[in-house]
Amino acid sequence: MKRRLLYILIASLVPFLSACFKDKGNYDYIKLGEPLVSDLDTLYTVFTGDSLVISPKIVLPEGRTDMTCYWKIDIPEEARSDDYTGTELRIVYGLGAKKYNALLTVRDNGTGMQYYYKFVISGKTAFTTGTLVLTDQGGQAKLSFIKPDGTVQSDLYPSINGENIGTNPLQIIPLRNTGYMNVNFAYWIVCADAANPAVEINSDDLKRMKYLKENFYDPPGELLPNYFQRLLNGTTTAVMNEKLYIGTTETAPFGTYYGYFGSPVPGVYNLASDLVYAYTNDGAYYLGFDKVKKCFLRFDPTTYFGTDYIQEDSLFNPKNLKMDLLEMEKITENDVYAFCDSVGQAYELKFSLDFLKGNSRFKTGYKRKFKGDSLLTAQTKWQSSPVGTFFFTSNDKIYRYNPINQELRQLDANFGGKQVTMIKMQEDGNRLVAGTENSIYTLDISTGKYGNILSQVDGLPGKVVDIFIRQ
Repeated sequence: MKRRLLYILIASLVPFLSACFKDKGNYDYIKLGEPLVSDLDTLYTVFTGDSLVISPKIVLPEGRTDMTCYWKIDIPEEARSDDYTGTELRIVYGLGAKKYNALLTVRDNGTGMQYYYKFVISGKTAFTTGTLVLTDQGGQAKLSFIKPDGTVQSDLYPSINGENIGTNPLQIIPLRNTGYMNVNFAYWIVCADAANPAVEINSDDLKRMKYLKENFYDPPGELLPNYFQRLLNGTTTAVMNEKLYIGTTETAPFGTYYGYFGSPVPGVYNLASDLVYAYTNDGAYYLGFDKVKKCFLRFDPTTYFGTDYIQEDSLFNPKNLKMDLLEMEKITENDVYAFCDSVGQAYELKFSLDFLKGNSRFKTGYKRKFKGDSLLTAQTKWQSSPVGTFFFTSNDKIYRYNPINQELRQLDANFGGKQVTMIKMQEDGNRLVAGTENSIYTLDISTGKYGNILSQVDGLPGKVVDIFIRQ
């Protein structure tokens, strides 16, 4: 009985199965293919305020023309994007001097398929490429800009901001977070002026962003900057009122309070205007010098340890040096140098530091009379190269010193009798920039070269104090 019912069911389905096999369909198939896109570059460079026009030629497969184009420019610092629709992008560029990732999306409306094309917009301003120069004109800080063609835009700050910077200029400190966007976004212009100690300005247009006292969680008292040090995370460490201040990193890099100062690292100390800093996966430390107690001091970013370190060897006593610090430079952890003055005589000290991984060892290397002792003046400026040679000024001359063989050599550059007021090492170590009254010079100090002048720019207001070259 069950078998008979099965036969009847199969027989009843045969016409339907036959119909399925016979139905060859009556459908329209569209051949899919990617659009041909031309005249779309991977990088567009544009100045703020200029028009940006991108007009790609887009050809859909099979000659279809029904398409929609979407443009998206990511702005991560504002957690948003600029979005546009149309077959071409036509805007007045109003973003900053940064690189922005952008995306063109082409939608084939006939198939519903979307195709994506990435590109980059590199924004620039009049101050994106060139040299920012801080000078001292009769005690008043002046800020100028040298264009790539050598044109000097003199004393720009008052015309842009309607005020003067301050007096007794000290430093230009560029702010750049190498781990986030890796672009210069601001400068601190630092002065030894209690009334106007420092101002942060936008690197794209040189407009004031805030005063130093606005960079604190709580309003500070009177501040007198001694020395600012830039860090790779876009913050600064500062010696002010001879105390150590650490810029905070507790918020996102684009957060309001990123880089703010709180209270100084607590302790009884009076720091000189110099610091050695190290930051690795094994920890971080600062080495400073107490100008009153005449000794080297150990810090971490939150704690003052003073002379709480283990002294190895006894070639000199870092905890009671009885000398004044002239200059301190770290080449490597094993090659740290300090040039000191003892009753009018200059000495050269070499030592190594083992302050990471929980260690606290200070190993003395040597103490010897500095060969360039007779050349030093109260206005001497110092710079070190990546290979461990030193350069210092002496009135209208610059000298090169190699501590390995104590070779001392005057550079070839002739400054016409003008006192050298600044020297600045280029990062590759092959160029040295020197400043005098009204002028800066670029010197060749590459292998086999001894400071011949490669270029000179004149027309700056006052004595050159500091520069920053933005490329």
